[in-house]
Amino acid sequence: MLALKLATLLYIKNAEGEYLMLERAHQPNKGLLSPPGGKLRLDDAESPFQCAVREASEECGIISRTTDWVLLGIITEKNYPHIGNIMLFLFEYKNKLDALPPDFNEGRFRFVPENEILQSNIPETDKLYIWKFVLNKDNGFFSVSIDCDKTPFMSTEETT
Repeated sequence: MLALKLATLLYIKNAEGEYLMLERAHQPNKGLLSPPGGKLRLDDAESPFQCAVREASEECGIISRTTDWVLLGIITEKNYPHIGNIMLFLFEYKNKLDALPPDFNEGRFRFVPENEILQSNIPETDKLYIWKFVLNKDNGFFSVSIDCDKTPFMSTEETT
């Protein structure tokens, strides 16, 4: 039986409205652009908000508090390649980040203009589903379940 992994994705913008993206050096998504983030520390009973604060500090050098983050939505992906079953908590940083974080062992950072996201080298499920909701966050909180065993990927979308 595959355990469900829990992780965060952090959507951080600069003053020009460009998104901070990481060109990943390792699997999952090696060579692709993804928002920073990481897995929750389940042994420590870390909350998704606490994970967002920790990952922002570790990966981006951002010192923040849980109140600096807004939960945009939750994505569940069944049998995502190189991961398995994962639930992602998508957070938006309320503040702007204008300095590009330094490269580190996970990859290289860059800012990507909002109108170039969908044409960028991003994971397929991000292109088909996730960014659609992030870029239209005015529609409110969202929840999406994606079955990566299906071709094309199948999803069940729920918004509130």
